[in-house]
Amino acid sequence: MVKKGYANTKSEAIRLAIINFSDRHAEVIMTEKKLNKIDAQIKGGKRKLLNAHEALGEHVRYLKG
Repeated sequence: MVKKGYANTKSEAIRLAIINFSDRHAEVIMTEKKLNKIDAQIKGGKRKLLNAHEALGEHVRYLKG
């Protein structure tokens, strides 16, 4: 990162890497929470799970197989 000019020092490069890891980890946690909420809604009957034909509607003809 220092050689490429993203950071001025090795310490700064490490700090940036930690921040990047933290941001990505937070995204994963938020995504998992959202998917768990959707799963619970489906199980509770509050959200309908669509099959491929229902989801694609008139575009179903583009499905292979």
